Amino acid sequence: MTWPNQRLWQPYVGLVAVLPRDYYNERDPHARRPTVVVRVRSADRTCLVVTRTSDPLINHASDVWHDKDPELLCDRQGWWQPRHVHPVPFGAYDDEETKPHVKMTGELLARIVAAYREFA
Repeated sequence: MTWPNQRLWQPYVGLVAVLPRDYYNERDPHARRPTVVVRVRSADRTCLVVTRTSDPLINHASDVWHDKDPELLCDRQGWWQPRHVHPVPFGAYDDEETKPHVKMTGELLARIVAAYREFA
């Protein structure tokens, strides 16, 4: 239950979480994948996330390189894929399976968001 004038928590641009595929793409061959929020849509209580891969054998022409970074929940070097954008409901971030959440900032986030906007 919420109280009048009480603001509900919502994801924000730069929020990183390792999401189960059920939240972003049920056909993904990986059960879980790092994601970062690139857009928040309050009207329908969803956010758009970009996924990350560590597969070196796929085409990475438009992807954003990112080295191994345990602070951002990335245990291997890989690529953020701005052409792989998926809507995720706000409620996904309340699920215990999606925790912990961390915040991405700075130049890496700026490059990912800029690349996403090129495809949007």
